[in-house]
Amino acid sequence: MKEQGGTQRKRGFMLAFLAGLLWGASSPVAQYLFEQKDIVSEWLVPYRLLCAGILLFVYAVVWKRQEPWRIWKEKRDGIRQVLFSILGMMGMQYTFFAMVQETNAGTATIFQYLNPAVLILYYALLYRVPPKAKEILAVFCSVSGIFLVATHGNIHAMSVSGKGLFIGALVVLTTCFYGVLPAPLLKKYPAEMVCAWAMILGGVVLTLATRPWRIAASIDLGVVIAFLVIVILGTILPFCFYLAAVAKVGSVYAGLLSSVEPVAATAFAFLFLGTKFQPIDLAGFALVLSTMFILNYKST
Repeated sequence: MKEQGGTQRKRGFMLAFLAGLLWGASSPVAQYLFEQKDIVSEWLVPYRLLCAGILLFVYAVVWKRQEPWRIWKEKRDGIRQVLFSILGMMGMQYTFFAMVQETNAGTATIFQYLNPAVLILYYALLYRVPPKAKEILAVFCSVSGIFLVATHGNIHAMSVSGKGLFIGALVVLTTCFYGVLPAPLLKKYPAEMVCAWAMILGGVVLTLATRPWRIAASIDLGVVIAFLVIVILGTILPFCFYLAAVAKVGSVYAGLLSSVEPVAATAFAFLFLGTKFQPIDLAGFALVLSTMFILNYKST
């Protein structure tokens, strides 16, 4: 039994690591579409959300035997689901890929990892509870890391455009929505169904807003393969891997191991797309990434 438990933990660790690796790898694929195929985020994101949402919905209903309409039977839960779909899922996906388009995969991913620091400040102000020492350290590391990435250490020379910083701020905000809004839903309903509905509804709203069918896009085999990689390898598989990892090793270890995502995004962008990162950028990435380990230090 002890050996079996150890095997389960090892599988959980590997699944969480693979989830982060796949999430990180999908960002450079999107960067490839933006830079080399002239695809824009207004075209990519709505189709990605719809396709991934439908596939996840089918998986949840057919494979997992989950009841799809239960979440809509309570008005309060339905309203929260809609808010999560638009402000969280759609908002985060659209701003993230817009950030990739404006900057690069590594920088966009690292902005996502600012959300723990922002949530610490939010809860400290909302509940008037002074942050703990490790939380103050995490906020300092996050702010310092983004400062290095945005300025290369020189406040008079911004390496990220004003537009990029604005989109990055939206990435942080929508990532916070993504993390906070679904929490009550996930206590009552399966995560697969909550996220499937969020992707479908978010995809429908964004499709109506951007009307991607009117956007000129040259579709060739490379675009099709890259799109399928983003939908399947960058969305469906890592999501399922991460949920399985949480079940085997818990959310703390799963979160820590999946935080390989920004490292993977940076490495793949450098290796396959030739994106240049200065040593000071990597130092900034490391500072932001360190917040995950700082905040979970006591738990590990």
